Amino acid sequence: MESTEPPGKRPNGAIARAGAGGAQASGAVFGARNIGEDAVKVARGARPSLRLMWAVVAGAAASYAVGVPAFLESRPTVHARAIAWETIAAVLAMVLIIAFLAAAEVALTTVRRTRLRQLAEEGTRAARPALRLVEAPTQFLATVQIGITLASMFIAAIAARVPAERLAALLAGVAARRDLPWLADHALGVGLALTILAVGLLELLLGELIPKQIALQQAERLSLIVAGPIEALATLTHPLVFVLTRITTLVTRPFGGPGGAPAVSLTEEEIKDIVEESEKEGVLEEAETEMIHSVLEFTDIVVREVMVPRIDMVCVEAGRSLDDLLDVVLASGHTRIPIYEETVDNIVGTVHAKDLLRVVRDGVREVGIRQANVLRPVYYVPENMKVDDLLAEFQRRQHQMAIVVDEYGGTAGLITLEDLLEEIVGPITDEYDVENEPTVSIMDDDVALADARMALDDVNEILGLRLSEEDSETLGGYVFSLLGKIPTVGETVDQDGLRFEVTEADSRRITRVKITRLREESEEPTGGDPADAV
Repeated sequence: MESTEPPGKRPNGAIARAGAGGAQASGAVFGARNIGEDAVKVARGARPSLRLMWAVVAGAAASYAVGVPAFLESRPTVHARAIAWETIAAVLAMVLIIAFLAAAEVALTTVRRTRLRQLAEEGTRAARPALRLVEAPTQFLATVQIGITLASMFIAAIAARVPAERLAALLAGVAARRDLPWLADHALGVGLALTILAVGLLELLLGELIPKQIALQQAERLSLIVAGPIEALATLTHPLVFVLTRITTLVTRPFGGPGGAPAVSLTEEEIKDIVEESEKEGVLEEAETEMIHSVLEFTDIVVREVMVPRIDMVCVEAGRSLDDLLDVVLASGHTRIPIYEETVDNIVGTVHAKDLLRVVRDGVREVGIRQANVLRPVYYVPENMKVDDLLAEFQRRQHQMAIVVDEYGGTAGLITLEDLLEEIVGPITDEYDVENEPTVSIMDDDVALADARMALDDVNEILGLRLSEEDSETLGGYVFSLLGKIPTVGETVDQDGLRFEVTEADSRRITRVKITRLREESEEPTGGDPADAV
């Protein structure tokens, strides 16, 4: 039976369905608002890429609240606005802005400040604004974050409405043709999820990952390019940044201070790692790397480790004549000679070779050293004094040599300014120096001949060994401690797979040691004459 209702009226069943649809729409509106509020709360603390996704959720939730009733009433025929080229262009423009800001942030935070100073001194105009931004990072970092946040919100406002509705309409059409009621009921939700995923990946890839990777590789070049625009943007946003910075300071103060960035400090090992990486990249030469390492280790060295030991000191007894003293100066090549009375433990002064020139000029050479009035006062230092402190004392007192005393007040050795400088720059020699530096000669892969005066750390470094430095500082002292007595030539001792043989010695000390690596019977020599390998 046909209905007699007027054309503008609906049947009772249709009215009921419409009422149910309205109730469902009201529930959808209420739920969407809750989703939007939760999304906004979560977005506040998220990263830029995550903030974009949450912003899309919030925007889409609001859009869902407005569009769901019409969507439900019009099922299964869904009408959605077409995506205009202006919308696509606007989204891409915002992604490019985010990419520019992200690249600027990485470039300006990784570029070397010393390099910018050098470019500024050379007259590069773009280096000056870049240097100003790097020296005061708080302003430009806040500006960058504001720009990225606003651009992400703009993308969310665009992408949450039109693309999601368009995709929902397409999904609803597919659901109607293929009889998929579940997809028809959730077309807008699925469209929203796919929109969030697509826009989020687009912003993450083009707006963050790619530009940041490029900025890491071209930090110096990009910092000069972006410095001008970022500085202008920082000036425009200064009032807002000022307010936000003050709020941030007030909030972070209870958690550890005034909210400023803590000073960056590097450990000695980190500096060494940076220096080694610079050498690998060709920025530093090997000699420069070694010198920097020496400077860093300089403060850890004590006088005892670098002094000329007592047994190697060249001294003259105070009762000798000036002629005898001149002979010692010429034979040794030293310009400063300690003078002692009775024993070396009683150093009474030092004589400088220049002071002897006056004596030679006056023709007074037969008198004793004391009568010639050439003695200078002695400067004593303890053997455990740090070498950097001694260097400062040398500069302050205008001395170049000191007598080192042990804990009992006896003479342990002497140390000169040259000894200190050699710890930094390496051996310093002139035409009068006698070649007596301790050396090591590598005979083959398993045998080496070393001066017993060599420091253990030098022996370990040259030969790749791990000899303990706890009880001894020199190779001779190490072998002496292993033998436990005054050794004679030819005595050997085995330790940690090595054989130490005393090849030269006198009545008081070891002077030369042969080091041989012991092999298992099954091992074959790796090089050199097999007859020489043990």
